[in-house]
Parts: sequence; C-alpha cells; structure tokens
Amino acid sequence: MVKRILTITTWILTAAALVALLGFARTVHYSLPVTGLELEIKQQQEGGFLSYNVVYKEITEMVGANRTKALGWTNIRALKTSLEQNPYVVKAEASSTLERKIKVQLTERKPVVRVFTLTNQSFYIGEDNVLFPTHPDFISRVIVANGNISSLPVPDNSALPLSKLINKKHSVFSVAKTAGAINKDPFMQVLIDQIFINENETIELSPKIGDSPIYIGDTNYIAQKIFNVSAFFQARSNDPALHNYHTINASFKNQIVCTKRDSL
Repeated sequence: MVKRILTITTWILTAAALVALLGFARTVHYSLPVTGLELEIKQQQEGGFLSYNVVYKEITEMVGANRTKALGWTNIRALKTSLEQNPYVVKAEASSTLERKIKVQLTERKPVVRVFTLTNQSFYIGEDNVLFPTHPDFISRVIVANGNISSLPVPDNSALPLSKLINKKHSVFSVAKTAGAINKDPFMQVLIDQIFINENETIELSPKIGDSPIYIGDTNYIAQKIFNVSAFFQARSNDPALHNYHTINASFKNQIVCTKRDSL
C-alpha cells in the first residue's frame, strides 16, 4: 500500500515538474526576440498589387523581426486583422515558429473588372464582390466597364463590399454580375474587352472578334446568356460572316438574334 502511494506521489511530482518546466520554457521562448519573418504572397503570375519587398519591410517593422521586439510582444490575431485591412488582401494567415520566426501568408484580392464611372472615378471589383481602389504601380489586365455608371464612395485605402451599398439598384451590381459570369468562362475572358452600361441601364459587350456589339439586356439569366454568347462565338470564330453583323442580340434566355449590316 505504501509502495503504491509512493509510486502515485512520484508520478504526480514528475508531472508537476514537467508542467513547471514547460511553463518556464514557454516563458523563456516568448521573452526572446523575434528572429525573422517568413512571408508568402499568393498573387497572379504577371504580378500584383502587393510588392513583396514593401510588405516584407512593413511587417518586419510591425513585429520587430529584426530582433528589436520579443516574440511575446506580437499579437498574432491582431496582426492578421491588421493585414486584412489592406484593400488588396483578401485573406491573411499568421503564426510563429519554434525558431521564433513570424510566418505570414497573404492571398491577394483578384479583380474581375475595372470600372470607370461618369466622373472618371476608377476602381476594381474583385471576384469576392468587393470594390477596391486602383494601384499607382500596377494595372491588372481585366475587362473594363464604363458607360452610365455613377460614382461610388470607394475609399482610397480600404475595400467596400457590394453588400454594404445602400443603393441596391446601382448599375455597379449589373457590372459585377456580368463580369462574374464572364470570369467563369475562359473563352469569354479572352473574347470580351468591355462591358458598357447604356442610358436605359441595359448591358452591352464589346468582343475582340468582329465589330458587332453584343446586347445582353439585364442580368436576368446572365449565366445562360454568357454561355450562349460563348458557344455562338466558338462555333463562328473563323466565320467571315461575323463582320457582316450589325448587332448580336443575346438578351433572350435561349437564343441569339443577329442583324446583318445593310449591304447598300
């Protein structure tokens, strides 16, 4: 009985000592300086809005990755939240390593269309339906939208979700839906140059093949309309008759109606 009690007591004391040792090691670990920064930026192949060198320098100063601050000084959750305030960042992940390095992974926001308003205001719409500002050093090669589009309160240093716009009938919603449908079709991404909003709020597309505008109408059945246009052009991409069409009307759900140019 005594032997059993001694055994149990020994195990308890050993466990307590291990807990104390781990606690001490943790305290020492977080009291030592940050030794470096591991940064990864996920962006488009042709480059992006986030400069690796600029972002690296900013985060280094924030967390003291040049050994100026202790690891325990860094609030990982606050760091993640701060990084996601950048309008060009859609997602940020942050953690620390056993080597006392701060590890950060940023996913850059991907635009699907660049909008120009009636007042020449310009901004992007991301594939996550978020409006965000243009960048002074990088221009994304995406479809352009213009026409009857009034200005919006897009801030210069932050992003604005479409869902937060008060005016739900603003033409930017039609632009976003149309660009989103085009972005899902690789052929249409290459084919379409421009989304134009007419005075009556209907949608017109400008293709790279042929000279005929493509009338889409409103955004009802937009996915089906874009599919129809894609199929139509893929079937006729080498057909000289494409240049003889005055208009291509794809505003109907299940058909495309073409009007030929006057031969006279």
